[in-house]
Amino acid sequence: MEKRRLGQSEMEISVITLGAWAYGKAGWGKVDDQESIRTIREAIDSGVNMIDTAKGYGNGYSEEIVGKGVKGRRHQVFLASKCGASPKQIKEDINLCLKRMKIDYIDLYQVHYPNPHIPISETMGAMAEIQKMGKIRYIGVSNFSVEQMREALRTTRFESCQPPYNIFWREIEDEILHFCREHNIGVITYSPLAQGLLTGKFTSRSQISPDDIRSKNKLFQKEIFEKCLKVIEYMKEIAVEQKKTLAQLALNWVIHQPGITSAIVGAKRPSQLRENLGAVGWKLTSQQIEEISRRGKEISKLLDYTTNMWGYKPK
Repeated sequence: MEKRRLGQSEMEISVITLGAWAYGKAGWGKVDDQESIRTIREAIDSGVNMIDTAKGYGNGYSEEIVGKGVKGRRHQVFLASKCGASPKQIKEDINLCLKRMKIDYIDLYQVHYPNPHIPISETMGAMAEIQKMGKIRYIGVSNFSVEQMREALRTTRFESCQPPYNIFWREIEDEILHFCREHNIGVITYSPLAQGLLTGKFTSRSQISPDDIRSKNKLFQKEIFEKCLKVIEYMKEIAVEQKKTLAQLALNWVIHQPGITSAIVGAKRPSQLRENLGAVGWKLTSQQIEEISRRGKEISKLLDYTTNMWGYKPK
């Protein structure tokens, strides 16, 4: 498993991070706890040393499952979670996080979303406080703009930025990746498979139930979805040439983009994990990367980036 240094930290993290959103169950259909735990343990066995969760995933339930999954193996893994933005909430959330996971500290604690009504200096000041207390090793941010990150750095150092990024959702290429490279901030991307769209299993919007989290995803909306499918058909041809699956190809593209430290990929069961890990250890040709990038960028130009991938904007 290839590893890369996270920002200026002492952490060398795997290029694939196991995403634990689904382990919180809410919005993810049937998820079996024991299978989730088996997946976590197999990930560690396979060299994945970073697991990402959040309080917001099932109101802390994902954190509990991750804690069970790493029991007895804490020394082999870096644990990342996310919290709210208010100073009071941060101080409460970290204690609950450590309790749920049954650990003494967390390696990377990230502000899940900035809150426009709370000064970033206050948010980051609270993060710095719990870091000094030894409850967290490193600070990270998630879904922050360049201006918000610049403001955050005026208060305290943070080592990672967690934005959405995949072949279709390319917002970070304009400014965020450049800023992070300039300040040596690690970039841990989420949704590299566009919530399953880039696995090829979704060929019709009728497959998405109204209560599925994907039903609000901009990439699954009618006109965009149909255009994505055309790009996916092209990618399938390359996948066949490379003797890889579509998901492996999509992940390989992400982890080889300049400035990317790691890609967060969810897996409900060990078989999904194994497929995801097939994205590591090889590389698309420069011509293939260029053509996939070009076609994906055409989709990106059609997207509204004033809100997030699900149409949400903090109020």
